[in-house]
Amino acid sequence: MRAVISIANQKGGVGKTTTAVNLSGCLAGRGERVLLIDLDGQGNATSHLGVEIPESEDSTSYALLASAEPDVEKLAVPVASNLLLIPGHIALAEVDIKLFSQINRDTRLARALQPFADDVDFVIIDCPPSLGMATVNALSASTDVVICVQTNVFAYEAVRRLLAIIKVVKKELAPNLAIHALATLHRSTVNLNKSVLEKITQNFPNQTLQTTICQTAALTEAAAAGQTIIDYANGSRGHQDYEKLTDELIHIIGERQKKADDVTLRREVDELETTSSAVN
Repeated sequence: MRAVISIANQKGGVGKTTTAVNLSGCLAGRGERVLLIDLDGQGNATSHLGVEIPESEDSTSYALLASAEPDVEKLAVPVASNLLLIPGHIALAEVDIKLFSQINRDTRLARALQPFADDVDFVIIDCPPSLGMATVNALSASTDVVICVQTNVFAYEAVRRLLAIIKVVKKELAPNLAIHALATLHRSTVNLNKSVLEKITQNFPNQTLQTTICQTAALTEAAAAGQTIIDYANGSRGHQDYEKLTDELIHIIGERQKKADDVTLRREVDELETTSSAVN
């Protein structure tokens, strides 16, 4: 598994599910093996892909959190070439109550994904618009979190609370979690949107992704049609934006892995030299 990427924001309607679905589609289109997990009780990512939400919560992502030993392979539904989906379910709205008295409740998702690590290249998690246990589990299991920030004032202010939660998770559960801010639903011709985009870039200089997702009718229509933007409007502006996002994230993750490999190699060389000196 190369990366686990959570798509998060506690505010709804900011392009979070659209990003989760279309990033998954773009990665799968490049031959990457992708698992998309719908952790939202509304099941929007599931519907976006034209999949009917199962009646039983035991066949959905709810089981990843509620069950002590969920079978991820049985929960994953093939929806396209290289793309698997674990559907959402309304029962996720009750997961905080379910996990209230459970031990290690913050890391259930991370433990559930461990046996599946060699079967996929990327896991994309569509988080619910809340800061409950589902979101905390997603962050704890992730290597990266992409915060979708709609370029308006209200959506921007909502990010502050999310960042506070992420910092706690990063400190206590996921010290290597990488944080990225993604401007979404952007309208480049509106002065207020441009002003907020500048504010995002200024306040998150090392975390703001260069890609900007513009607001287009095709992205909305694709969701209504139960398709990714690749299938619905291949080559459209929305499709191009998500391909750019895919390029950027692959590059970031690749560079990070390269640095980690270099550190590992240097450590191994140092150990060999130390051993050789001791023998001589």
